[in-house]
Amino acid sequence: MPFAQRYHYRFPVFIPVRYERGNGTGYGSVTNLSQQGWRLSGSLPLELGALCSLNVRLPTMKVISVAEGKVRWVCGDECGIETLVMDPKSQERLNAYIQDRVKAL
Repeated sequence: MPFAQRYHYRFPVFIPVRYERGNGTGYGSVTNLSQQGWRLSGSLPLELGALCSLNVRLPTMKVISVAEGKVRWVCGDECGIETLVMDPKSQERLNAYIQDRVKAL
């Protein structure tokens, strides 16, 4: 699987996630995240190119909702989701969480 050069911070995490595709709902874990994408594994298989939505509660207890994400890669029960549509409040919360993580480095 080829990897593209990333120009944004990506952080390892272990956060429970609920995600939806069509009429299906899956539960799993986000294992790393950035402003632009998420790595997750879960109970509902996702296919390359599929669109889905995600909901997570950060360790700061702030909820983040991704209205639309696109599956960019799949490997077993893990996949990479590119964030396409996120409401401004969720984007603000994610940015604040990432900035706090950057400062902690």
